Amino acid sequence: MELISLRYFVTVAEELHFRRAAEKLHMTQGPLSVAIRKLEDELEVELFERSSRSVKLTEAGEFFLAEAEAVLKRAELAKKNLQQRVFKCRRHLVIGYNESALNTVLPGVLSHYHKYLSDIELELRELETSEQIKALHEGTLDLGYMRPFGFDLGELESKIVHREHYKLVMPESHPLACKNEITLQMLANQDIVLFARDVNPELFDILKARMSAVDMTSPHFQQNARTKSSMLAMVRAGFGIALLPESSLNENMHGMRICTPAFELPSIEIMAVWHPERKPPAYCD
Repeated sequence: MELISLRYFVTVAEELHFRRAAEKLHMTQGPLSVAIRKLEDELEVELFERSSRSVKLTEAGEFFLAEAEAVLKRAELAKKNLQQRVFKCRRHLVIGYNESALNTVLPGVLSHYHKYLSDIELELRELETSEQIKALHEGTLDLGYMRPFGFDLGELESKIVHREHYKLVMPESHPLACKNEITLQMLANQDIVLFARDVNPELFDILKARMSAVDMTSPHFQQNARTKSSMLAMVRAGFGIALLPESSLNENMHGMRICTPAFELPSIEIMAVWHPERKPPAYCD
């Protein structure tokens, strides 16, 4: 019996729906159903009652669920303890981060290492998402804090450690500065400051599409900045309205107005990312 089979079983037991479980496991429904059947054959017992409308655990399935969860927890604990021992022996950890992580989760992560794992030497590298992913694959980075929206992480593992939303930022003298919420119609013919497209092409295209509408004159997009700080500098210089994460607007906002977009935009998710063979201890504490 393999751990992967137990993970499949526990996920189906949690969802009680094969399609949803398959989506959660990032696989198709067919192979998942086959894997569960093989597990039942191996155990010589039915774990689920299946019908065209529902999936339910059998009495044997309910008993086995508790056992499977205990095995998976013990395996994860063993893996975590081993990884912590390996990293403590190495005494060196290379952490990558982007500007958003620096403004949100990174100080807490560093504080945790300093307090509980002070024998590990930390090396910090500010890198864009694409650079972090490449370094993680190459083994020159142990842990990355990034926003991998639109990027293929491949075999890398990840966990969301922070979520926030976009705000619109403009000078107090801007005609829209008196508004608490900004609609798409208000942005017609406005100059909008976005990050350079090559930083994250897919995200840039989505944001631009969301802020443009077929029944109005589209905004004019400025894309000369690569960092949140430079975008704010462009706003101060009168280039237009910037679309920025909440976390980048905590300090030095004198003379600026922060407004809420009254239209849907992707949420901003900062993720801890690592290679499964080199998972650091306390990666998101």
